[in-house]
Amino acid sequence: MNASPSDVGRHNWSALAVAAITLLALMPQLQFWVVRGSQWHGAYVILQPDELLYSDYVNALIDGRPRRNDPVSGRDDHPQAPLPESLFSIQFIPPYAIAFLARAFDASASTAFIVLMGAAGLLTSLSVYWLLASVMGNSKLAAIGVLIVLCFGALAGGQGLIGLLLNPNVKFLGLPFLRGYEPSAPFPLFFVFCTMIWKSLTTAFKRTAIIKALLAGAALGLLIFSYFYLWTAAAAWFVCIACLWLVMRPLDRRATIRTIIISSTPAVLALGFYIYLLSKLPSALDKAQVLTLTHRSDLMRIPEIIGACILMELIIIVRRNRVSRNDPHVIFAASFALLPFLVFNQQLISGRSIQPFHYEVLIANYVVLVSLVLVLGLLQPAISRRAMLLIVALCLSWGTIEVNLAFRARYSANVINDEMVPVLLRLKEQASNDGTLEGLRDHGKAPALVFSPDYWLSGVLPTWAPQGSLLATGSASFQSLSEAEPKERFYSHLYYCRRSKDYLRELLNDRIGDSFGTYYARSNIFGPERGVAFLSQDFQPIRQDEIEYEVSAYEAFANSFSRNEASKLPLGYAVARADGDFDFSHIDLWYERDDGERIGAYALYRLKLR
Repeated sequence: MNASPSDVGRHNWSALAVAAITLLALMPQLQFWVVRGSQWHGAYVILQPDELLYSDYVNALIDGRPRRNDPVSGRDDHPQAPLPESLFSIQFIPPYAIAFLARAFDASASTAFIVLMGAAGLLTSLSVYWLLASVMGNSKLAAIGVLIVLCFGALAGGQGLIGLLLNPNVKFLGLPFLRGYEPSAPFPLFFVFCTMIWKSLTTAFKRTAIIKALLAGAALGLLIFSYFYLWTAAAAWFVCIACLWLVMRPLDRRATIRTIIISSTPAVLALGFYIYLLSKLPSALDKAQVLTLTHRSDLMRIPEIIGACILMELIIIVRRNRVSRNDPHVIFAASFALLPFLVFNQQLISGRSIQPFHYEVLIANYVVLVSLVLVLGLLQPAISRRAMLLIVALCLSWGTIEVNLAFRARYSANVINDEMVPVLLRLKEQASNDGTLEGLRDHGKAPALVFSPDYWLSGVLPTWAPQGSLLATGSASFQSLSEAEPKERFYSHLYYCRRSKDYLRELLNDRIGDSFGTYYARSNIFGPERGVAFLSQDFQPIRQDEIEYEVSAYEAFANSFSRNEASKLPLGYAVARADGDFDFSHIDLWYERDDGERIGAYALYRLKLR
């Protein structure tokens, strides 16, 4: 039987939307390939600095290292040196899935993350389309809705181009849902969960409803071990839709309660094990993740403002009898509009808030746009072909602008990353001969560290090689170091770089012109809650007297540096720009250094403690 022209048209629109989002997701990498050409060494395009930590962890899993590992400091969980749980080890499903596929195809972590960009764009657009088409019953509008939701997500979260024009400190450019494997890998599961709940609540067949509810619970269970902000948002939305459905559709209460119980069962079982893993997290993680104890309301986030406008519009059209208040379509739109108010104000009950901006940028913004599309479907179920083409053109133009802005903003940094790859691959080759792999396997610790005057190389290193770095950039997320050790490592780095106390003072005051170095120094010395304003509602700027205290502490450390200090954090390698003039005199005091090996843009030196 041949498909009708209308069916073909619907499929064309949905295929266009899915292909467009997939292409936008891959566009930064495609642009990078074109510009770099034959000079490309294998690096994936990084749009957010946090992505490096995710690829670091995935690379460690590809290498067969245990679930509890710290790739940045070169440590693994071992009976002789047990490691605590971390945010990476308890959110293990995405990295294990990526690492499994990478090992199956003999791919690097960088290659896996390139594939992840396209896969996330493809699967997310399909999942959003499925949700919208299921609720609205209109494939064309659902296809247009995919473009609206995913192209304008940054705008709805106060980020992207408009956010940058209003606030130069905006952190998220491009399409935020594509960040790292969190949330990009589990992101489609959120919309799959919502779709399964819809199908369970609206089907007339009991058996089908039960199956869909079980699948919804399984999806939520997977989200629990995938990403904190996604599963808590999904749970909050589930509360919204359950309460609204029970109130608005009293005749369906028995079936609704059945769906609630069945959907909750797998999730509750998963949550039990998740809580057990949480109990194994070190208490210091609260500080590293900027846990704020507060009961203060938070009502002025952009997703909340959009959600409030949508709820007002729903109230108006219901009161004008344009739609019924118990219409499932209306209830679903309202539940999504209510979600931001729950996730941004749960601290009224719990008294705890953890970096709520993640909700604003990585899920609540997309959810309110889904609600907006659902309301547009209620108000204007039939849209002319010309209007649809205009909306598509607007979405794709805006999405292209956002993606291109992100590419340009980080192009220079990505070139530097790519230039590092050859020397890092050389380190990977050396790992089987220098005792790194043996030390990790037999003692849970690499025997020697890598030093580089470049902060950024320390962050890129674990994505390619198993050696730990002296700086251990991002170690707070893995919780393998004592509270004092990160500062000691940073001070040692400054000492080897021959940095004076005046340099540290200027760095902490952000007068060096090195934004990443300033961020790292402030977060390392004073804690992330003092280094970055947007992480906490109770941000306290660093005082000058605090800076002066740390400057004096560093001066005392540098003046008393000895062989004993050098042996505490033994170095095995030094990596510096081959065309630079780095002064190795402080390293040469304590280490024998070979003549070095030039590898691409960098020189690799082997070190041996004197």
